[in-house]
Amino acid sequence: MRCMFEDAEPVDVALAPSVEEFAERYVRPERPVIVRGAIKDWPPSYKWTPEYLKAMYGTRSLNISVSTNGVYLDYAERLKIGVEPKVAFAKAVDSIFAPANADEKCRVHQQPLHTWGALDEESPPIQYVLRKALNKNIWMGSTGNVTKTHYDMEDNINIQLRGRKEIILFPSTQLDELYPRSAWDYMSNFSRVEIEKPDLSRYPRFSRATPFRAILEPGDFIYIPIYWWHQFRSLEASLNVNFWWQARVDQALRRQGLHYWPRMARDRYLHRAIWRTFVDPIGSFFAR
Repeated sequence: MRCMFEDAEPVDVALAPSVEEFAERYVRPERPVIVRGAIKDWPPSYKWTPEYLKAMYGTRSLNISVSTNGVYLDYAERLKIGVEPKVAFAKAVDSIFAPANADEKCRVHQQPLHTWGALDEESPPIQYVLRKALNKNIWMGSTGNVTKTHYDMEDNINIQLRGRKEIILFPSTQLDELYPRSAWDYMSNFSRVEIEKPDLSRYPRFSRATPFRAILEPGDFIYIPIYWWHQFRSLEASLNVNFWWQARVDQALRRQGLHYWPRMARDRYLHRAIWRTFVDPIGSFFAR
């Protein structure tokens, strides 16, 4: 079956660039890139096999998401109807990497690694994380899982440890072309457009959007600039670690960031975002 994005613009690929080159060519101009051959010495890249993860934390209990088609209900809806089962981590790992039923999909979604002891210690920020790392997460998912099109409020480095993923991106400048959800929606940073089968009668501006496409292989990472739209599809059972790092004040005040603030205000954590964006940098400056 032909991928509808085969003619999309390719994402740049860089072979183990220096940190200076990475910053100058990609981070400063906010340009996505896949970096290859740069994490060979990072412990998760060679230690974190399914067997190792089960041996380390197999009995730990956590919530997983399940699906028959690789697409998951919105987070708020999942909470409301209570469809996220709690299982042992070893069972989640087996459900993803050695499934008894290939028709049932599973994912471990955005687990903050600071609560995972040894795994946290083994996964320090890689050298390409250029500012203060705000979050470090582990993700796992079955073949065929899809994370729908959305943008993040910080720069993102997403490291592919196992499996392969397709990623489709759209420039941050194309906010209107991707039709973000209501600013009061829990998923306000998600697009209303089903990018693989867009309804152009409802979302005509999407016809002007410029897709980029890349395939992440084990040992790669992708730099996703702040506010770039992206959708992931797991081509194989996948294990990832990502880092989000501190946005600059001028980035936080862009239209995309302000679009997200009403939902943060409603859910009572806007003050933390303001503190993190405006107050922490001032304190760090005077602490020098």
